[in-house]
Amino acid sequence: MRQDRSSRITRSTLAARRARPLRIALFLAALLCAASLAPVTAHAQGRVGSDSSTRLQRYVRDLGYGTSLGFVYAGVDQWRNDPVEWGDGTRGYERRLASDVGEFVVQESVTDVLAAAMNRPLDYQRCHCHGFGSRVGWALQGALTDPMPDGHRAFALPRVVGAYAGSAAQAAWRPATATGRARTAVINGSMSLLIGAGINLFYELRR
Repeated sequence: MRQDRSSRITRSTLAARRARPLRIALFLAALLCAASLAPVTAHAQGRVGSDSSTRLQRYVRDLGYGTSLGFVYAGVDQWRNDPVEWGDGTRGYERRLASDVGEFVVQESVTDVLAAAMNRPLDYQRCHCHGFGSRVGWALQGALTDPMPDGHRAFALPRVVGAYAGSAAQAAWRPATATGRARTAVINGSMSLLIGAGINLFYELRR
């Protein structure tokens, strides 16, 4: 009987851990909605997308895109059996999917909440310059800075904090690694920003 009780406690603990990414994501999504409706950010809720979408519309659309990518990333992690502690089979894939989607939702939510509160742009803005080097430099700067209406560039706090918040959240609910959770979060957050720089380059140079 004591063994059955211990088994039930273990199952409930594992279920709570699997649900943690979803709870965090829902909490941050609620924060975004509050920021979208707050009077102090009413001005920031104008049309921010290149297609004249609002911040909330952009957020919902990006969540759909990120969730679809999460299925792909989870498949790659399943093939690599990473982390090995989650095993294979359906249950292992479900946990990897929750982890990958949860990481994206946390990153996107934190980024969009701060961007709305600080009235920061969301879309990449191409350089008006013509030289190849100038355009590359502009694109790389865009990973860490935001172009402001008065022409200067400000540190992209929403994007940077969002990247590291997402990686820290994922590192917290995944099994610990030899490098440690903090270092893993820093590495993965930095990789996210580097990927963002690469995407900026693609948008800048494709024209």
